[in-house]
Amino acid sequence: MELENKNALLPLPYVEQDIYKWGLYQLSLHKDEFLNEVVESVIDKIKGQYPTNKVLYEELASALYQERIRLSTSRWKSDPKDDKDFWNNIKGALIKIKKNKNWEQEEEKNIHSVLKKILYRYAYEIVGNFNPSVFASVQKVLPYIFSFFLKSKVSNSQKSFWSLKKPFFDKFQITGDFDLIRELSKIGSVIVVPTHCSNVDSPIIGWALNAIGLEAVTYGAGVNLFGTQPLSYLMGNLGAYKIDRRKKNKIYLEILKNYSQTAIQRNTPSLFYPGGTRSRSGSIENKLKLGLLSTAVEAQQNNFLNNGKKIFVIPAVLNYHFNIEATSLINQHLKELGKEKYVSENFEYSTTYKMLRTFKQLMSSNSELIVSFGKPMDVIGHRVNHLGESISPNGSIFDIKGYFEIENKIVFDEQRNFEYTKILGDKIITSYYQNNTVLSSNIVSFVMFELTQRKHKNLNLFELLLLPKEDRTIDYSIFIESLKKVKAQILALHQQEKIKISEKIEESIESILQHAIDNISLLNSKKIIYLDSDGNLNSEDLRLLLFYHNRLKGYGLEKYL
Repeated sequence: MELENKNALLPLPYVEQDIYKWGLYQLSLHKDEFLNEVVESVIDKIKGQYPTNKVLYEELASALYQERIRLSTSRWKSDPKDDKDFWNNIKGALIKIKKNKNWEQEEEKNIHSVLKKILYRYAYEIVGNFNPSVFASVQKVLPYIFSFFLKSKVSNSQKSFWSLKKPFFDKFQITGDFDLIRELSKIGSVIVVPTHCSNVDSPIIGWALNAIGLEAVTYGAGVNLFGTQPLSYLMGNLGAYKIDRRKKNKIYLEILKNYSQTAIQRNTPSLFYPGGTRSRSGSIENKLKLGLLSTAVEAQQNNFLNNGKKIFVIPAVLNYHFNIEATSLINQHLKELGKEKYVSENFEYSTTYKMLRTFKQLMSSNSELIVSFGKPMDVIGHRVNHLGESISPNGSIFDIKGYFEIENKIVFDEQRNFEYTKILGDKIITSYYQNNTVLSSNIVSFVMFELTQRKHKNLNLFELLLLPKEDRTIDYSIFIESLKKVKAQILALHQQEKIKISEKIEESIESILQHAIDNISLLNSKKIIYLDSDGNLNSEDLRLLLFYHNRLKGYGLEKYL
Protein backbone atom coordinates (compact mmCIF):
# COMPACT_ATOMS: atom_id res chain seq x y z
CA MET A 1 0.00 0.00 0.00
CA GLU A 2 1.37 3.44 -0.96
CA LEU A 3 2.24 5.56 2.05
CA GLU A 4 1.42 9.00 0.71
CA ASN A 5 -2.03 8.54 -0.88
CA LYS A 6 -4.07 6.50 1.57
CA ASN A 7 -6.55 9.15 2.70
CA ALA A 8 -9.21 7.60 0.48
CA LEU A 9 -9.11 4.54 2.79
CA LEU A 10 -9.57 6.56 5.98
CA PRO A 11 -10.90 6.11 8.55
CA LEU A 12 -9.48 2.70 9.36
CA PRO A 13 -11.21 0.40 11.90
CA TYR A 14 -9.87 0.50 15.44
CA VAL A 15 -7.06 -1.95 16.09
CA GLU A 16 -8.78 -2.75 19.38
CA GLN A 17 -12.55 -2.69 18.84
CA ASP A 18 -13.51 -2.96 22.53
CA ILE A 19 -13.10 0.53 24.01
CA TYR A 20 -13.23 -0.92 27.53
CA LYS A 21 -9.94 -2.71 26.85
CA TRP A 22 -8.17 0.50 25.85
CA GLY A 23 -5.16 1.36 27.98
CA LEU A 24 -6.49 4.83 28.76
CA TYR A 25 -9.79 3.47 30.06
CA GLN A 26 -8.00 0.89 32.19
CA LEU A 27 -5.84 3.66 33.64
CA SER A 28 -8.95 5.64 34.61
CA LEU A 29 -10.70 2.55 35.93
CA HIS A 30 -7.80 1.80 38.27
CA LYS A 31 -6.90 5.42 38.99
CA ASP A 32 -6.14 5.07 42.70
CA GLU A 33 -3.94 2.03 42.13
CA PHE A 34 -2.14 3.85 39.31
CA LEU A 35 -1.50 6.97 41.42
CA ASN A 36 -0.27 4.87 44.33
CA GLU A 37 2.26 3.33 41.97
CA VAL A 38 3.31 6.78 40.74
CA VAL A 39 3.74 8.15 44.26
CA GLU A 40 5.65 5.11 45.54
CA SER A 41 7.95 5.32 42.53
CA VAL A 42 8.71 8.97 43.30
CA ILE A 43 9.33 8.19 46.99
CA ASP A 44 11.83 5.48 46.02
CA LYS A 45 13.72 7.95 43.83
CA ILE A 46 13.62 10.73 46.40
CA LYS A 47 15.13 8.44 49.06
CA GLY A 48 18.19 8.17 46.86
CA GLN A 49 18.31 11.86 45.94
CA TYR A 50 17.73 13.17 49.49
CA PRO A 51 19.43 10.70 51.86
CA THR A 52 19.12 12.81 55.06
CA ASN A 53 16.22 14.47 56.86
CA LYS A 54 17.87 17.85 56.49
CA VAL A 55 18.22 17.86 52.69
CA LEU A 56 14.69 16.50 52.20
CA TYR A 57 13.29 19.09 54.61
CA GLU A 58 15.05 21.85 52.67
CA GLU A 59 13.53 20.60 49.42
CA LEU A 60 10.07 20.53 50.96
CA ALA A 61 10.59 24.05 52.31
CA SER A 62 11.70 25.19 48.87
CA ALA A 63 8.55 23.71 47.28
CA LEU A 64 6.41 25.45 49.92
CA TYR A 65 8.16 28.78 49.28
CA GLN A 66 7.59 28.54 45.52
CA GLU A 67 3.95 27.57 45.97
CA ARG A 68 3.30 30.49 48.32
CA ILE A 69 4.76 32.86 45.72
CA ARG A 70 2.47 31.31 43.07
CA LEU A 71 -0.54 31.78 45.35
CA SER A 72 0.23 35.46 45.89
CA THR A 73 1.25 36.41 42.33
CA SER A 74 -0.29 33.98 39.83
CA ARG A 75 -3.76 32.66 40.68
CA TRP A 76 -5.75 31.00 37.88
CA LYS A 77 -9.40 30.13 37.53
CA SER A 78 -8.49 26.45 37.21
CA ASP A 79 -6.67 26.36 40.58
CA PRO A 80 -8.25 24.26 43.39
CA LYS A 81 -10.33 26.34 45.77
CA ASP A 82 -8.55 24.93 48.82
CA ASP A 83 -5.05 25.67 47.48
CA LYS A 84 -4.24 28.26 50.12
CA ASP A 85 -5.53 26.12 53.01
CA PHE A 86 -3.51 23.10 51.88
CA TRP A 87 -0.20 24.95 51.69
CA ASN A 88 -0.86 26.72 55.00
CA ASN A 89 -1.26 23.26 56.56
CA ILE A 90 2.03 22.17 54.98
CA LYS A 91 3.68 25.26 56.43
CA GLY A 92 2.33 24.42 59.87
CA ALA A 93 3.55 20.81 59.61
CA LEU A 94 7.09 21.92 58.67
CA ILE A 95 7.20 24.44 61.53
CA LYS A 96 6.08 21.73 63.96
CA ILE A 97 8.87 19.41 62.76
CA LYS A 98 11.54 22.02 63.42
CA LYS A 99 10.34 22.57 66.99
CA ASN A 100 11.99 19.27 67.86
CA LYS A 101 15.59 20.19 68.73
CA ASN A 102 16.77 16.84 67.33
CA TRP A 103 14.60 17.02 64.22
CA GLU A 104 17.50 16.22 61.85
CA GLN A 105 17.84 12.80 63.49
CA GLU A 106 14.33 12.03 64.79
CA GLU A 107 11.72 13.49 62.43
CA GLU A 108 12.10 11.19 59.41
CA LYS A 109 8.57 9.77 59.74
CA ASN A 110 6.93 13.21 59.90
CA ILE A 111 9.05 14.62 57.07
CA HIS A 112 8.07 11.68 54.85
CA SER A 113 4.45 12.18 55.88
CA VAL A 114 4.60 15.78 54.59
CA LEU A 115 6.27 14.56 51.40
CA LYS A 116 3.49 12.03 50.82
CA LYS A 117 0.79 14.65 51.34
CA ILE A 118 2.40 16.90 48.73
CA LEU A 119 2.91 14.02 46.29
CA TYR A 120 -0.70 12.84 46.51
CA ARG A 121 -1.89 16.44 46.19
CA TYR A 122 0.08 16.86 42.99
CA ALA A 123 -0.88 13.40 41.71
CA TYR A 124 -4.62 14.07 42.00
CA GLU A 125 -4.17 17.52 40.46
CA ILE A 126 -2.35 16.03 37.48
CA VAL A 127 -4.38 12.88 36.82
CA GLY A 128 -6.58 12.70 33.75
CA ASN A 129 -9.75 10.76 33.08
CA PHE A 130 -11.20 8.85 30.14
CA ASN A 131 -14.96 8.48 29.87
CA PRO A 132 -16.10 6.12 27.07
CA SER A 133 -19.57 7.74 27.07
CA VAL A 134 -18.11 11.19 26.46
CA PHE A 135 -15.85 9.75 23.77
CA ALA A 136 -18.86 8.11 22.07
CA SER A 137 -20.88 11.33 22.32
CA VAL A 138 -18.08 13.32 20.72
CA GLN A 139 -17.98 10.78 17.88
CA LYS A 140 -21.73 11.23 17.34
CA VAL A 141 -21.69 15.02 17.36
CA LEU A 142 -18.69 15.40 15.05
CA PRO A 143 -20.70 15.11 11.81
CA TYR A 144 -22.83 18.09 12.78
CA ILE A 145 -19.82 20.16 13.82
CA PHE A 146 -17.94 19.39 10.64
CA SER A 147 -20.96 19.85 8.42
CA PHE A 148 -21.07 23.36 9.83
CA PHE A 149 -17.38 23.83 9.03
CA LEU A 150 -17.85 22.32 5.57
CA LYS A 151 -21.03 24.32 4.95
CA SER A 152 -22.99 21.17 4.11
CA LYS A 153 -26.04 19.40 5.49
CA VAL A 154 -26.02 16.09 7.30
CA SER A 155 -28.59 13.73 5.83
CA ASN A 156 -30.40 11.09 7.87
CA SER A 157 -28.20 8.46 6.28
CA GLN A 158 -25.07 10.17 7.56
CA LYS A 159 -25.05 8.64 11.02
CA SER A 160 -21.39 9.10 11.73
CA PHE A 161 -18.73 11.70 11.22
CA TRP A 162 -16.92 9.40 8.80
CA SER A 163 -19.77 9.60 6.26
CA LEU A 164 -18.38 13.07 5.60
CA LYS A 165 -14.90 11.67 5.19
CA LYS A 166 -14.25 12.62 1.57
CA PRO A 167 -14.65 16.41 1.94
CA PHE A 168 -13.01 16.27 5.36
CA PHE A 169 -9.95 14.28 4.26
CA ASP A 170 -9.52 16.56 1.26
CA LYS A 171 -8.68 19.18 3.86
CA PHE A 172 -7.23 17.03 6.62
CA GLN A 173 -4.48 14.95 5.01
CA ILE A 174 -2.57 12.26 6.89
CA THR A 175 0.61 10.57 5.68
CA GLY A 176 2.77 7.79 7.08
CA ASP A 177 3.08 4.03 7.29
CA PHE A 178 -0.31 3.33 8.87
CA ASP A 179 0.05 -0.44 8.58
CA LEU A 180 3.31 -0.45 10.53
CA ILE A 181 1.98 1.91 13.22
CA ARG A 182 -1.14 -0.24 13.68
CA GLU A 183 0.88 -3.46 13.93
CA LEU A 184 3.25 -1.96 16.50
CA SER A 185 0.32 -0.78 18.63
CA LYS A 186 -0.74 -4.45 18.99
CA ILE A 187 2.58 -5.68 20.33
CA GLY A 188 3.94 -2.80 22.39
CA SER A 189 3.39 0.66 23.85
CA VAL A 190 3.15 3.58 21.44
CA ILE A 191 4.42 7.08 22.20
CA VAL A 192 3.55 9.83 19.71
CA VAL A 193 5.89 12.84 19.75
CA PRO A 194 4.60 15.67 17.51
CA THR A 195 5.86 19.12 16.71
CA HIS A 196 3.99 21.82 18.60
CA CYS A 197 2.90 25.24 17.36
CA SER A 198 -0.70 25.73 18.46
CA ASN A 199 -3.23 24.89 21.16
CA VAL A 200 -5.28 23.07 18.52
CA ASP A 201 -2.44 20.55 17.99
CA SER A 202 -3.73 17.99 20.51
CA PRO A 203 -7.24 17.61 19.02
CA ILE A 204 -5.72 17.57 15.52
CA ILE A 205 -3.23 14.81 16.32
CA GLY A 206 -5.97 13.01 18.27
CA TRP A 207 -8.22 12.99 15.21
CA ALA A 208 -5.34 11.78 13.06
CA LEU A 209 -4.66 8.86 15.40
CA ASN A 210 -8.37 8.11 15.56
CA ALA A 211 -8.55 8.10 11.76
CA ILE A 212 -5.82 5.48 11.42
CA GLY A 213 -7.54 3.30 14.02
CA LEU A 214 -5.41 3.79 17.12
CA GLU A 215 -7.02 3.94 20.53
CA ALA A 216 -7.12 7.20 22.47
CA VAL A 217 -3.87 8.48 23.96
CA THR A 218 -3.06 10.19 27.23
CA TYR A 219 -1.43 13.60 26.88
CA GLY A 220 -0.43 16.57 28.98
CA ALA A 221 -2.24 19.88 28.60
CA GLY A 222 -1.58 23.20 30.30
CA VAL A 223 -3.75 23.54 33.39
CA ASN A 224 -4.72 27.05 32.25
CA LEU A 225 -6.75 25.46 29.43
CA PHE A 226 -8.93 23.71 32.02
CA GLY A 227 -10.37 27.03 33.14
CA THR A 228 -12.41 27.38 29.93
CA GLN A 229 -15.62 25.48 29.16
CA PRO A 230 -16.44 23.38 27.16
CA LEU A 231 -12.75 22.74 26.49
CA SER A 232 -12.13 21.81 30.13
CA TYR A 233 -14.95 19.25 30.15
CA LEU A 234 -13.78 17.57 26.96
CA MET A 235 -10.10 17.43 27.87
CA GLY A 236 -10.95 16.31 31.38
CA ASN A 237 -12.86 13.28 30.03
CA LEU A 238 -10.81 12.36 26.97
CA GLY A 239 -7.47 11.49 28.51
CA ALA A 240 -5.68 14.80 29.10
CA TYR A 241 -3.67 15.16 32.29
CA LYS A 242 -2.84 18.58 33.68
CA ILE A 243 0.57 20.25 33.49
CA ASP A 244 1.07 23.39 35.57
CA ARG A 245 4.06 25.21 34.12
CA ARG A 246 4.09 27.66 37.03
CA LYS A 247 5.24 24.83 39.26
CA LYS A 248 8.95 24.27 38.79
CA ASN A 249 9.93 22.73 42.13
CA LYS A 250 11.76 19.40 41.92
CA ILE A 251 9.04 17.42 43.68
CA TYR A 252 6.38 18.47 41.17
CA LEU A 253 8.63 17.84 38.16
CA GLU A 254 9.56 14.41 39.51
CA ILE A 255 5.96 13.29 39.95
CA LEU A 256 5.04 14.66 36.51
CA LYS A 257 7.86 12.64 34.96
CA ASN A 258 6.90 9.48 36.87
CA TYR A 259 3.23 9.93 35.93
CA SER A 260 4.21 9.76 32.26
CA GLN A 261 6.60 6.85 32.78
CA THR A 262 4.14 4.76 34.79
CA ALA A 263 1.38 5.31 32.22
CA ILE A 264 3.71 4.04 29.49
CA GLN A 265 4.68 1.01 31.57
CA ARG A 266 0.96 0.26 31.99
CA ASN A 267 0.70 0.01 28.20
CA THR A 268 -1.20 3.28 27.80
CA PRO A 269 -0.63 4.98 24.41
CA SER A 270 0.89 8.36 25.16
CA LEU A 271 1.50 11.67 23.48
CA PHE A 272 3.81 14.43 24.56
CA TYR A 273 5.56 17.34 22.92
CA PRO A 274 9.32 16.89 23.30
CA GLY A 275 9.83 20.53 22.39
CA GLY A 276 8.21 21.28 25.76
CA THR A 277 5.94 24.05 24.58
CA ARG A 278 4.67 25.69 21.40
CA SER A 279 7.32 26.89 18.98
CA ARG A 280 7.35 30.65 19.50
CA SER A 281 9.38 31.37 16.37
CA GLY A 282 7.31 29.22 14.00
CA SER A 283 10.29 27.00 13.17
CA ILE A 284 10.59 23.23 13.45
CA GLU A 285 11.93 22.26 16.86
CA ASN A 286 15.70 21.70 16.74
CA LYS A 287 16.21 21.43 20.51
CA LEU A 288 14.14 19.12 22.67
CA LYS A 289 13.39 18.96 26.39
CA LEU A 290 14.85 15.64 27.46
CA GLY A 291 12.96 15.29 30.76
CA LEU A 292 9.70 13.75 29.54
CA LEU A 293 11.50 12.05 26.65
CA SER A 294 13.71 10.23 29.13
CA THR A 295 10.59 8.55 30.55
CA ALA A 296 10.41 6.47 27.38
CA VAL A 297 13.96 5.18 27.92
CA GLU A 298 13.42 4.42 31.62
CA ALA A 299 10.04 2.81 30.93
CA GLN A 300 11.68 0.53 28.36
CA GLN A 301 14.31 -0.49 30.89
CA ASN A 302 11.61 -1.34 33.45
CA ASN A 303 9.60 -3.22 30.82
CA PHE A 304 12.62 -5.42 30.12
CA LEU A 305 12.69 -6.19 33.84
CA ASN A 306 8.96 -6.95 34.03
CA ASN A 307 6.89 -7.77 30.95
CA GLY A 308 9.43 -7.50 28.11
CA LYS A 309 7.18 -5.22 26.04
CA LYS A 310 8.84 -2.92 23.53
CA ILE A 311 8.11 0.81 23.41
CA PHE A 312 7.79 2.49 20.01
CA VAL A 313 8.29 6.20 19.40
CA ILE A 314 6.40 7.81 16.50
CA PRO A 315 7.40 11.35 15.48
CA ALA A 316 4.70 13.46 13.83
CA VAL A 317 4.76 16.84 12.11
CA LEU A 318 1.72 19.13 11.92
CA ASN A 319 1.52 21.59 9.05
CA TYR A 320 -0.86 24.57 8.86
CA HIS A 321 -1.14 27.46 6.42
CA PHE A 322 -2.10 29.79 9.23
CA ASN A 323 -1.93 29.81 13.01
CA ILE A 324 -4.41 31.82 15.04
CA GLU A 325 -1.80 32.18 17.80
CA ALA A 326 0.96 33.38 15.46
CA THR A 327 0.91 37.02 16.59
CA SER A 328 1.22 36.11 20.26
CA LEU A 329 3.90 33.50 19.60
CA ILE A 330 6.16 35.65 17.42
CA ASN A 331 5.79 38.56 19.85
CA GLN A 332 7.02 36.34 22.67
CA HIS A 333 9.89 35.04 20.54
CA LEU A 334 11.03 38.51 19.49
CA LYS A 335 10.73 39.91 23.00
CA GLU A 336 12.91 37.11 24.35
CA LEU A 337 15.36 37.51 21.47
CA GLY A 338 15.62 41.29 21.49
CA LYS A 339 14.82 42.23 25.10
CA GLU A 340 14.60 46.03 25.18
CA LYS A 341 15.18 46.28 21.41
CA TYR A 342 11.70 44.94 20.71
CA VAL A 343 8.44 46.58 21.71
CA SER A 344 5.57 44.15 21.16
CA GLU A 345 1.93 44.73 20.59
CA ASN A 346 -0.57 43.20 22.99
CA PHE A 347 -0.41 39.42 23.08
CA GLU A 348 -3.35 37.44 21.72
CA TYR A 349 -4.52 34.40 23.62
CA SER A 350 -6.48 31.40 22.43
CA THR A 351 -10.08 30.85 23.45
CA THR A 352 -12.49 28.09 22.58
CA TYR A 353 -14.18 30.51 20.17
CA LYS A 354 -10.91 31.27 18.40
CA MET A 355 -10.10 27.59 18.09
CA LEU A 356 -13.51 26.91 16.53
CA ARG A 357 -12.97 29.87 14.24
CA THR A 358 -9.69 28.31 13.13
CA PHE A 359 -11.42 25.09 12.12
CA LYS A 360 -14.23 26.93 10.34
CA GLN A 361 -11.79 28.97 8.27
CA LEU A 362 -9.79 25.87 7.47
CA MET A 363 -12.78 23.86 6.31
CA SER A 364 -14.39 26.66 4.30
CA SER A 365 -11.21 27.73 2.51
CA ASN A 366 -9.12 26.24 -0.27
CA SER A 367 -6.61 25.18 2.34
CA GLU A 368 -5.14 22.00 3.75
CA LEU A 369 -3.94 20.69 7.07
CA ILE A 370 -1.37 17.90 7.00
CA VAL A 371 -0.28 15.48 9.71
CA SER A 372 2.82 13.51 8.70
CA PHE A 373 3.75 10.47 10.78
CA GLY A 374 7.45 9.62 10.64
CA LYS A 375 8.93 6.15 10.66
CA PRO A 376 8.46 4.47 14.06
CA MET A 377 11.61 3.83 16.09
CA ASP A 378 12.69 2.17 19.30
CA VAL A 379 13.68 4.25 22.35
CA ILE A 380 17.27 4.58 21.10
CA GLY A 381 16.23 5.79 17.64
CA HIS A 382 16.59 2.62 15.54
CA ARG A 383 14.02 1.82 12.87
CA VAL A 384 11.71 -1.12 13.62
CA ASN A 385 9.90 -3.67 11.47
CA HIS A 386 6.33 -5.05 11.67
CA LEU A 387 7.43 -7.49 14.38
CA GLY A 388 8.79 -4.64 16.49
CA GLU A 389 12.37 -5.78 15.95
CA SER A 390 15.06 -3.10 15.93
CA ILE A 391 17.03 -2.63 12.71
CA SER A 392 20.65 -1.47 12.74
CA PRO A 393 22.01 1.05 10.18
CA ASN A 394 23.43 -1.87 8.15
CA GLY A 395 20.00 -3.53 7.99
CA SER A 396 20.54 -6.34 10.50
CA ILE A 397 18.01 -7.17 13.22
CA PHE A 398 19.12 -7.03 16.85
CA ASP A 399 17.74 -6.89 20.40
CA ILE A 400 18.16 -3.55 22.20
CA LYS A 401 17.75 -5.26 25.58
CA GLY A 402 21.53 -5.57 25.65
CA TYR A 403 21.79 -1.77 25.72
CA PHE A 404 20.46 -1.90 29.30
CA GLU A 405 22.47 -4.87 30.52
CA ILE A 406 25.79 -5.43 32.25
CA GLU A 407 26.86 -9.08 32.36
CA ASN A 408 23.40 -10.13 31.12
CA LYS A 409 21.58 -8.28 33.92
CA ILE A 410 19.42 -5.15 33.58
CA VAL A 411 21.25 -2.38 35.43
CA PHE A 412 20.01 1.16 36.01
CA ASP A 413 22.55 3.75 34.88
CA GLU A 414 21.32 7.35 34.89
CA GLN A 415 24.18 8.73 32.76
CA ARG A 416 23.86 5.96 30.19
CA ASN A 417 20.09 6.50 29.93
CA PHE A 418 20.66 10.23 29.52
CA GLU A 419 22.95 9.54 26.56
CA TYR A 420 20.32 7.24 25.04
CA THR A 421 17.73 10.01 25.47
CA LYS A 422 19.97 12.50 23.64
CA ILE A 423 20.39 10.03 20.77
CA LEU A 424 16.62 9.52 20.62
CA GLY A 425 16.09 13.30 20.64
CA ASP A 426 18.47 13.76 17.70
CA LYS A 427 16.65 11.06 15.73
CA ILE A 428 13.30 12.71 16.41
CA ILE A 429 14.59 16.09 15.19
CA THR A 430 15.90 14.45 12.00
CA SER A 431 12.47 12.89 11.48
CA TYR A 432 10.78 16.27 11.99
CA TYR A 433 12.81 17.83 9.19
CA GLN A 434 12.25 14.85 6.88
CA ASN A 435 8.48 14.85 7.46
CA ASN A 436 7.91 18.60 7.40
CA THR A 437 5.52 19.23 4.49
CA VAL A 438 6.18 22.36 2.46
CA LEU A 439 2.98 24.33 1.92
CA SER A 440 2.60 27.23 -0.49
CA SER A 441 2.48 29.68 2.42
CA ASN A 442 5.82 28.35 3.75
CA ILE A 443 7.81 28.70 0.54
CA VAL A 444 6.33 32.08 -0.44
CA SER A 445 6.88 33.53 3.06
CA PHE A 446 10.43 32.19 3.10
CA VAL A 447 11.37 33.78 -0.22
CA MET A 448 9.58 37.05 0.57
CA PHE A 449 11.28 37.56 3.95
CA GLU A 450 14.72 36.53 2.70
CA LEU A 451 14.49 39.01 -0.19
CA THR A 452 13.35 41.75 2.19
CA GLN A 453 16.35 41.08 4.42
CA ARG A 454 18.76 41.15 1.49
CA LYS A 455 17.28 44.36 0.16
CA HIS A 456 17.96 46.00 3.55
CA LYS A 457 21.05 44.05 4.63
CA ASN A 458 22.36 47.04 6.59
CA LEU A 459 19.45 46.73 9.06
CA ASN A 460 19.28 44.34 11.99
CA LEU A 461 16.15 42.23 12.49
CA PHE A 462 14.39 44.67 14.82
CA GLU A 463 15.06 47.63 12.54
CA LEU A 464 13.82 45.60 9.60
CA LEU A 465 10.51 44.92 11.32
CA LEU A 466 9.92 48.67 11.59
CA LEU A 467 10.29 49.33 7.86
CA PRO A 468 7.62 51.65 6.45
CA LYS A 469 5.21 50.19 3.93
CA GLU A 470 6.91 51.74 0.88
CA ASP A 471 10.23 50.10 1.75
CA ARG A 472 8.81 46.60 2.00
CA THR A 473 8.13 46.23 -1.71
CA ILE A 474 9.73 43.33 -3.60
CA ASP A 475 9.80 43.47 -7.39
CA TYR A 476 7.50 40.79 -8.87
CA SER A 477 9.98 39.48 -11.45
CA ILE A 478 12.78 39.19 -8.87
CA PHE A 479 10.42 37.36 -6.52
CA ILE A 480 9.28 34.89 -9.20
CA GLU A 481 12.85 34.04 -10.21
CA SER A 482 13.83 33.53 -6.59
CA LEU A 483 10.78 31.37 -5.95
CA LYS A 484 11.73 29.18 -8.92
CA LYS A 485 15.21 28.59 -7.49
CA VAL A 486 13.96 27.70 -4.03
CA LYS A 487 11.24 25.45 -5.45
CA ALA A 488 13.85 23.56 -7.51
CA GLN A 489 15.95 22.95 -4.40
CA ILE A 490 12.93 21.85 -2.35
CA LEU A 491 12.00 19.36 -5.08
CA ALA A 492 15.59 18.05 -4.99
CA LEU A 493 15.41 17.67 -1.20
CA HIS A 494 12.08 15.88 -1.62
CA GLN A 495 13.67 13.41 -4.03
CA GLN A 496 16.33 12.73 -1.38
CA GLU A 497 13.55 12.16 1.23
CA LYS A 498 14.81 15.10 3.29
CA ILE A 499 11.47 16.96 3.18
CA LYS A 500 7.87 16.43 2.06
CA ILE A 501 5.84 18.63 -0.25
CA SER A 502 2.14 19.32 -0.69
CA GLU A 503 0.56 18.75 -4.10
CA LYS A 504 0.41 22.51 -4.68
CA ILE A 505 4.22 22.79 -4.72
CA GLU A 506 4.30 20.75 -7.95
CA GLU A 507 2.09 23.29 -9.72
CA SER A 508 3.17 26.48 -11.50
CA ILE A 509 5.00 29.26 -9.68
CA GLU A 510 2.08 31.64 -10.20
CA SER A 511 -0.36 29.09 -8.79
CA ILE A 512 1.83 28.59 -5.71
CA LEU A 513 1.99 32.34 -5.10
CA GLN A 514 -1.76 32.87 -5.47
CA HIS A 515 -2.55 29.92 -3.20
CA ALA A 516 -0.25 31.32 -0.51
CA ILE A 517 -1.82 34.79 -0.73
CA ASP A 518 -5.31 33.28 -0.49
CA ASN A 519 -4.52 31.21 2.61
CA ILE A 520 -1.88 32.81 4.80
CA SER A 521 -3.91 35.86 5.90
CA LEU A 522 -7.24 34.11 6.52
CA LEU A 523 -7.24 34.71 10.28
CA ASN A 524 -5.39 38.00 10.32
CA SER A 525 -6.69 41.52 9.93
CA LYS A 526 -3.51 42.49 8.09
CA LYS A 527 -2.35 41.11 4.76
CA ILE A 528 0.82 39.14 5.42
CA ILE A 529 1.57 38.89 1.69
CA TYR A 530 -0.24 40.75 -1.10
CA LEU A 531 0.22 42.21 -4.56
CA ASP A 532 0.15 46.02 -4.56
CA SER A 533 -1.36 48.28 -7.21
CA ASP A 534 1.86 48.04 -9.28
CA GLY A 535 1.79 44.24 -9.23
CA ASN A 536 4.74 43.92 -6.83
CA LEU A 537 4.77 42.06 -3.52
CA ASN A 538 4.40 43.66 -0.13
CA SER A 539 3.51 42.80 3.47
CA GLU A 540 1.48 44.59 6.12
CA ASP A 541 3.01 42.51 8.92
CA LEU A 542 6.69 41.56 8.73
CA ARG A 543 6.53 39.85 12.12
CA LEU A 544 4.06 37.26 10.84
CA LEU A 545 5.95 36.99 7.58
CA LEU A 546 9.00 36.07 9.67
CA PHE A 547 6.95 33.54 11.67
CA TYR A 548 5.80 31.64 8.57
CA HIS A 549 9.20 32.03 6.90
CA ASN A 550 10.86 30.26 9.83
CA ARG A 551 9.16 26.98 8.98
CA LEU A 552 11.80 26.39 6.28
CA LYS A 553 14.83 27.37 8.34
CA GLY A 554 17.44 24.68 8.71
CA TYR A 555 17.44 23.37 5.15
CA GLY A 556 20.13 25.69 3.79
CA LEU A 557 17.74 27.24 1.26
CA GLU A 558 19.08 30.76 1.80
CA LYS A 559 22.12 30.13 -0.39
CA TYR A 560 19.95 29.41 -3.43
CA LEU A 561 18.47 32.92 -3.53
